[in-house]
Amino acid sequence: MSIARRLAPVALLTLVLSAQAAANCSDRADLLVSPVAGVSLMFTGTTGQWVSLLGPQTYDEGTVDVPALVPTVAELKRGMLGAAEGQAVYLEPDGNGGQRICRVEHWENRTFDRMQPPQPDGTPGLRHDRENKVRAVPYRRRPGQERNPILAKLTPHYYMSRVDAYFYDQDGHLVEARVQDTEDVNALRQRYPNELRIDRLAFCARYNAQGQLIWTTGGMFESLVKVPGAQCAGLQTGRMETTSYSYQADGSLLARLFVPKKRDAAEPRGEGLALDADEWWGQGTAWPSASVPQHERKLVYFGFTNKAGILGLYTENTGLAAYDAQPPYKQLLRDPNRKLRYDFPQPVPLSVVDDHFATLDKYPRVRRYPHQSGLNVIEFFDGNSRTPRLRQWRSVELSRQETYNAEGKLVQVIYSGGRALKVYPEDLRRYAESGVLKVTPTRSGYASYRVYTYDASGKESLTFVCWQHDVPSNRPLHRFPWWTPDPAPTPTRGREAALIYGMKNVANRCGRPDGTMLIQGMGPINTYMATQFGYDVEQLVYDKGR
Repeated sequence: MSIARRLAPVALLTLVLSAQAAANCSDRADLLVSPVAGVSLMFTGTTGQWVSLLGPQTYDEGTVDVPALVPTVAELKRGMLGAAEGQAVYLEPDGNGGQRICRVEHWENRTFDRMQPPQPDGTPGLRHDRENKVRAVPYRRRPGQERNPILAKLTPHYYMSRVDAYFYDQDGHLVEARVQDTEDVNALRQRYPNELRIDRLAFCARYNAQGQLIWTTGGMFESLVKVPGAQCAGLQTGRMETTSYSYQADGSLLARLFVPKKRDAAEPRGEGLALDADEWWGQGTAWPSASVPQHERKLVYFGFTNKAGILGLYTENTGLAAYDAQPPYKQLLRDPNRKLRYDFPQPVPLSVVDDHFATLDKYPRVRRYPHQSGLNVIEFFDGNSRTPRLRQWRSVELSRQETYNAEGKLVQVIYSGGRALKVYPEDLRRYAESGVLKVTPTRSGYASYRVYTYDASGKESLTFVCWQHDVPSNRPLHRFPWWTPDPAPTPTRGREAALIYGMKNVANRCGRPDGTMLIQGMGPINTYMATQFGYDVEQLVYDKGR
């Protein structure tokens, strides 16, 4: 089943479980009633084993372990209740000639408490009440447990504190768990009683016709719904933590979608995004095609909402969406932990996961990857295009921006500072020697822009530069040409003196290469670069929320 169909509202908001096995083990009308017929009983406590629910586990090779009770029936050892506590474990026939765990009762000694320091003879410490007085939990007749002749012999010395009830579908899959506390847990807490869990739904799972796990939520250490008697069919994605699974044709995992519990409606935000009241966000993991060699299999991680689709993704699989790979991509940072990232300015449906992102090129996207120069390359693609319209080279700040036309040809390059020169050297001297450039351009720090344009044949032209102007002398601060010896060198200033002089007497100017000023001042220059040349206008989507 596709990811898109898996997330259809009906499929997610309503969990329809298969018919469950006859309730020989736990009575849904009263979970505290211990079973007598149709089950076998064994105890833990002296064996050191404690039965618990283990949630689903996924693995990089594309397999999943379904929710299960551990230890298994085969691993369980028969014992007795311990001196302070233990479990009564009930087994029922599994329909295949074996047995399965269907109920676990937690029993505690009325006199001894494992939480108290042990006594000198090694026996557990004595139980205390909330006033720290030594007291035992008083015996009260409990017909629900004492109907079982074995438990009837224990109740004068032990009391049942909690029951975990497990239910299976007709195919033998564990699909539901419920928990209930007994009143005896508050016997010594009359002033400050604990909140009792009464018929609390703790775990739900759903399987498809092929017996594959497709949906799960909860665990034995949480209550999905505080309302007693709540059913799995009434659970809503976004209201509690859920995980769904989809599979490839060979049965291996295709994707896992995790949706955390949505925060209070007064603050409906997730991943820094403002969400509508009926919107929720999640995190997904996608597995590669089974045809990919095992040593090349890298997972893809993505964030999504049920309304917007996929917001962004990252992976160590450098071959993902290979149709987007541009020449700089061949010089990837040589780091085994490098990551390829995508962000999406418009909704990308979850269905792209079904074909392993082969149709990602249909949508506008921003591709990011680390270059071996130490810079990050960011490429902006339009939908239905496999060549970028814009490429940025960034460290902390933007160092170089390239603009391309609809045919994928370079039309403009803007430099800022000198970080990108290690990738693309600049020959400003050639322009000075040819008479085009007549001022010494600023090539580091603030207002150090140089703009090049390219015609249809690819010929380059320097069209815009910035320089520093000495206001008292009304001439450029730096001599021209800059590579020749200065016939009348001026005394050099110390660093602090140069800084003070620059703040008071030096202006940043930008304009034509012949020295014609078009704009002055760092603030106005940055605004001019954005409005006239589109410099650093487009930034990573979702960085500041949606």
